[in-house]
Amino acid sequence: MKQAKKIFTRMLMNNWGGVSHKVMEFHEYVNLFSGKSGSGKSTVMDAIQVVLYGSISATFLNKAADDAKNRRSVLSYLRGAQKDGSYNRDGQDFCSQIVLEIFDTGTKVSTCIGVAFEVGKNDTDIRKYTFFSHSGKIPEDEYLTEKGVPYTIAGLRKLVEKRVDSSDNRGRGDVNRLYPSKEAYLKTVYDVIFGYVEPGRMMTMEKSAIALRMTNGTGQFIRDYMFPKSKEDTVSTISDQLGAYREIKERVEDLENRIHLLDEISRQNLALQTTRADKIHVEQVLKYIDIESFKTKIEARSQDLMDINEKIRAREKQQNENNEKKTQLTNALVEVEAELKSSDYGQKEKELKSLKETIKLLARNSEQWREVVKGLARWEEDEEISAYVSNPALQRIDEIKSGNVSKEAIEKLKKQLSDALESINEEVDEIGTRISQNRKDLKEKKEMVEDLKNDRKPYRKELKQARQELQNRLSTQYGRTIHVNIFADLFDITDEKWKNAIEGRMGRVKHSLVTAPEYALDAAKVFRKLQYLGGIDEVDLLDTAAIVKSEPKVHDNSIYEAVHAEEPYVDQCLRRYLGRIAKCETEEELRASGNGVTADCYSYNNYIFRHLKKNDYEKYACIGTKVSKAKLREMEDEVLKLSEEVLQDQQMQQSLKAAQGFERLNQSTDQILHLAGAGEELQAFYEKQDQLEKELRELREGSRTAELNRQKTELEVKIRENEKISEQLQKEILGFAKTQGQAEQDIVNFQNRMDSLMQGFVLNEELQTEVREALKTQSEQTYRRKKSKESEELMKQEEEVRDLLTRARNQFNQAYPSYGLTGVEHENVSYDRILSQCRQDFEPKYKDEFQKQYDLIYHTLRENVIATIHGEIKAAYRHRKEINRMLAKIKFSDSIYQIDILPAENENGQFYEMLMAPELDSKVLDDDGFDGQITLGEDTFYQKYEQQILRLTEKFMPPKDEDAKSLSQHRQQMEQYVDYRNYLTFSMYERVEDEDGNVKKNAVDDMAGRDSGGEGQNPKYVALLAGFAMLYMQQTNRDSKIRLVLLDEAFSKMDKERSEVCLHYARELELQLIVCVPDERLQSLIRNVDSVYGFRRYQNQVSMMHIDKGEYLDMIEGKI
Repeated sequence: MKQAKKIFTRMLMNNWGGVSHKVMEFHEYVNLFSGKSGSGKSTVMDAIQVVLYGSISATFLNKAADDAKNRRSVLSYLRGAQKDGSYNRDGQDFCSQIVLEIFDTGTKVSTCIGVAFEVGKNDTDIRKYTFFSHSGKIPEDEYLTEKGVPYTIAGLRKLVEKRVDSSDNRGRGDVNRLYPSKEAYLKTVYDVIFGYVEPGRMMTMEKSAIALRMTNGTGQFIRDYMFPKSKEDTVSTISDQLGAYREIKERVEDLENRIHLLDEISRQNLALQTTRADKIHVEQVLKYIDIESFKTKIEARSQDLMDINEKIRAREKQQNENNEKKTQLTNALVEVEAELKSSDYGQKEKELKSLKETIKLLARNSEQWREVVKGLARWEEDEEISAYVSNPALQRIDEIKSGNVSKEAIEKLKKQLSDALESINEEVDEIGTRISQNRKDLKEKKEMVEDLKNDRKPYRKELKQARQELQNRLSTQYGRTIHVNIFADLFDITDEKWKNAIEGRMGRVKHSLVTAPEYALDAAKVFRKLQYLGGIDEVDLLDTAAIVKSEPKVHDNSIYEAVHAEEPYVDQCLRRYLGRIAKCETEEELRASGNGVTADCYSYNNYIFRHLKKNDYEKYACIGTKVSKAKLREMEDEVLKLSEEVLQDQQMQQSLKAAQGFERLNQSTDQILHLAGAGEELQAFYEKQDQLEKELRELREGSRTAELNRQKTELEVKIRENEKISEQLQKEILGFAKTQGQAEQDIVNFQNRMDSLMQGFVLNEELQTEVREALKTQSEQTYRRKKSKESEELMKQEEEVRDLLTRARNQFNQAYPSYGLTGVEHENVSYDRILSQCRQDFEPKYKDEFQKQYDLIYHTLRENVIATIHGEIKAAYRHRKEINRMLAKIKFSDSIYQIDILPAENENGQFYEMLMAPELDSKVLDDDGFDGQITLGEDTFYQKYEQQILRLTEKFMPPKDEDAKSLSQHRQQMEQYVDYRNYLTFSMYERVEDEDGNVKKNAVDDMAGRDSGGEGQNPKYVALLAGFAMLYMQQTNRDSKIRLVLLDEAFSKMDKERSEVCLHYARELELQLIVCVPDERLQSLIRNVDSVYGFRRYQNQVSMMHIDKGEYLDMIEGKI
């Protein structure tokens, strides 16, 4: 039995485009519109779409005929706009209708749907119109009054009301209505009249069919229109549960994060304690090494002391024996000398001895005088010193040298030498001051040269220290490096002419510290705490944030034009400090500017003329992002020059200081005169000495005297030898005594130092044994060096671990400031207590609740989402099988077209295996929930696909604290994940079988491209017609559906055979086609169509002539 359907039987147009009044009849299957371009085919197609879509928008109208004078719109159709810019119904009021008549083959009921317009002559848009429907056929008057004028909306209303009571009103629902809205019209038309067809899907497909547009390819078209989206609202089911789950999840994650951060703190604290313990152990080892070393040294020095004492006792014994021998010799000598003295020889010898003493005294005085004269001569020998001595003084020195000495000359020379020395001392003091200043400058310049050589600016030590300290503190606060720069390092001077002027005017400001504006306030807070730094009162910090916020303006011709900075905030600072300082040449320009400077550093500001400080633009010139090589060379030249000056001054100072040691006649004048006469007296005494020595020689020639003298000489020799021995022994005793004292002092020092080490020290026998055993196999120096290196490494390690602990604490405190911790606590007790509390809270309080909520989410996700998608995918495969069975009946030459479904190749493909798992084909959880059922740990499906389930759950997780728009967007994303089609890839392929039965599959989109012509049209029409067949598919005869398909410029690039196959395919699918083609295609298609209208346009009127198919074929074959 043939299935019932609804057929569009007739169409009426009153005052539409180039049509004043026309009724067209449609066949059940293929209806063909033939005509040239512009003949009016699209006019009818657009009219049909207005009624089908319930819309007067211009978006779906055919734009092919648009030109500069004619833009298609519903109003232009109503007025009858023509290509020449004229209108058929211009300057008049009129009414218009477009009506479609539909016949239900099952109930034999006819229904009409349409739209009515009332257009005023001055209307610029459509103001009055209504969509309507009524039971029964188009009225006999065809919506025209007795005068042949189309119904007004009021007249149409009367017709509709009359049809309520007619015998044709036998359909479902109330169709006799003028609709108040588009929505009401579409709901009645698509549900009641069309037979429950999806309006959105049909409209999109009809628009695609008219121009055969498949913008995203055949596969996307198949997905959208042949495999409809599920209507089950699975998102609402899981949404509320996910909200509760998220709250618990966030609490759990927050606790886990706290525990993670606190665990890191605990780990770093343990590492710090371990490092400190290792460090203490090494320090104790080093202390034991010191103790053992001192013990060894005390033992060694004690043994040395015993040896020294033994040697001293031996030498003292020898000394005593030698002293006894000396006493004996001395007594013998006394006896011999006594006998000699009692003789005449003795008296004369005594006199000679006294005379020699006098000669010796006079000789010393004579030698002393020669030294005085020699010393006076130095005043005139040294050219540098003689310049400070007066000519009279030099003359008197010459007189004294020649022997002319008088009391008056000595007195005057004393005064003159004193005056000369005073002048020299003053010059020495001046040179010393100059050397001190030059040395200071030289040291400073050497440091500057060293900085410049190492690509550093020669800034003051206090400035560099303040910059480093501020940067360290800010970096610690933020947990990353925050750069603090000196202002002068951040910009360059681009005009050399104004370099000195800019350096001078910037003065102290250029040495200011700067940070990026976002750190300015924090930098100011830290900078305030640096008051303990030396010289901090000479360091400034710029408020870059305030400067940027003030948006400083720049005056024309300012020195700002001669600088450049890369950073925008630095540029704003330059605008603030240089943008109002004018470049001037004369005093008049300076005064006129109010604030200006000349290139030679003459400045004017605040009504004051002044010269800029030379040091600011010479010695302390530092502006520039790079170190100046010219400045380096200049500073090296200055260092060389200063070094030479200091050397010369030192040499001069040394020469002049020598004068302080020159003879200045400091003795009394009488003593000087006495020394001057000593030479003459000495000669007289020498003569007297010769006489006495002659007399003694004569006396010694006697026998007894000669014997006594021989004995005396022998005794004196023995005594001298004895004294030498005694002196040597005494020298050795003193040497040993000194060594003895040093050893005793060493022992005392070693003992004191060991006592100091032992003070408060608790002996550890195990550690002491460890040290002693180690010292047996290696030297103390090697062992100490090894342990000292370990100690240094542990100190470094302790510092690193302390930094890591501080960072870990700061990270926790920044994340959770409510605990009120600072990060600098000496002990870790507070953090350990919080960690313990978090662990106690986490385990019992949240974990069970979290697991229970997750079990609920899993149950819902599996039953309401995963299982639903699983069923829908399997249904899609069954649906594909049905479609392919239908498509297999349509054969193009040696090929047929089939639909294929594969797992998606995008990120959704990761869920395909899980969604198609065989475990989903059997119920695991009951309808009453999950309590008492299989747990997640026992659920094979969960164990197998845990990661995919977690990822899919995350996709459904709603955002936190988002606005309505964001929530709506997220819900749309969730809808995408519950749409089974997003886990599949749809495509169409050409199935070709050769003579040997080999089958080849050619993907349609790869073969012909998207929106392509030629053979590419075959599969697109196949997919399109199959899509419409699926859209209109009905399960029973109870609700018959329409079968309408609109095709414009159809089969344009297909040959006759393929076109015939497509039309035959449409008949097989029970589709009703309205097809527009150009005249040249009519002959090739007419044998396979059922109704033909030929379109012509003449004098701005469209005529539609119904062509008799039989007569046309007879005419082609020449029978007429």
